[in-house]
Amino acid sequence: MKKLILASTIAMMCLGANAFAEDDGYGNDIPAARQEGSVDDGYGNKLPAADDEPEYKTYEQARGASNGASSNSGAVYGGATTTAASSNPSELTYPSPVLNLGIHFGFGFGFLAGYPTNDLFTEYMGKKEDWDSYSFDIGLAVKYRINELVTFAPEVNIGVGVSLREIGSGYDWKFKEYKVNENRAFINVNIPLVLRVTPIPHLFVEAGGRLNFNFATDHSIDYTDKDGNSLMVYDSEKGEYVKYSEELDEWKVKTFIPSLVAGIGGTFRTNNHDIEIGVRFNYDFVGLEKDDKVEFFDEETGKFLMNDRNEKLVVTNETKWLSLQFYINYFFL
Repeated sequence: MKKLILASTIAMMCLGANAFAEDDGYGNDIPAARQEGSVDDGYGNKLPAADDEPEYKTYEQARGASNGASSNSGAVYGGATTTAASSNPSELTYPSPVLNLGIHFGFGFGFLAGYPTNDLFTEYMGKKEDWDSYSFDIGLAVKYRINELVTFAPEVNIGVGVSLREIGSGYDWKFKEYKVNENRAFINVNIPLVLRVTPIPHLFVEAGGRLNFNFATDHSIDYTDKDGNSLMVYDSEKGEYVKYSEELDEWKVKTFIPSLVAGIGGTFRTNNHDIEIGVRFNYDFVGLEKDDKVEFFDEETGKFLMNDRNEKLVVTNETKWLSLQFYINYFFL
């Protein structure tokens, strides 16, 4: 019995010594490994060698140092998904630029710059302030995002520019008071090519150029009542009432006119589609008139008017078309 108790005591002492052996979990005896400075707590932090202070690492440093593992995380910035680089979680890369397609509609007010002030010219053609001008266009809008800050936004539009003025008034037994108005209009294809910068979310500023290709004009006189409603007369050939108007000499304008464009706008999203609302200022670099030399013919005498030097009176008309346009773009793709 005594032998059994003695044998049990010796076995428990051996097991106790093994149970309390200081091991770092990797099979290294801590006392010996600590002298070498190679004990690791499993997070990249080494226990001190001898009396040295321990070497601590951040979690990211430890994660990056352990077997070169990488981690990718997604975040959203300005509508784009970002990806963290494996060697540096704070380094972000962006996806390829995004292309959007939509429709454009614009309405604006026109202004005339460089309009002649010659008294004879204004007598025949009216003063600049006599003309009211408007612009309309509709077309295709594109957005190509270069990066999170810059976007290329071209458009292709069909545009109409209209200028009109009152040149007289009268009274008729049938129409009562009426007004006589001169109308000038042109139709073009205009192509704005602008770059947009988005300094803060949902707000952009834009600038660039616009190419205008004019291909049709209209020059006419129409008659309206005192409230501006068109007077209607019966056309026996058509068998219906039509506007009381008459065509004048063809108004000739330049075919190609380059413009400067600058504006500001905002973007909001609804039903997963972008909508832009903005305002632009368009400034033509050259005058609109194809023949900018105006001569004056006196129908009573059958002769051209002459100046003091007995030369044909000629006035240069370099009137430029400017417009302040409000627009909305709806992107369906």
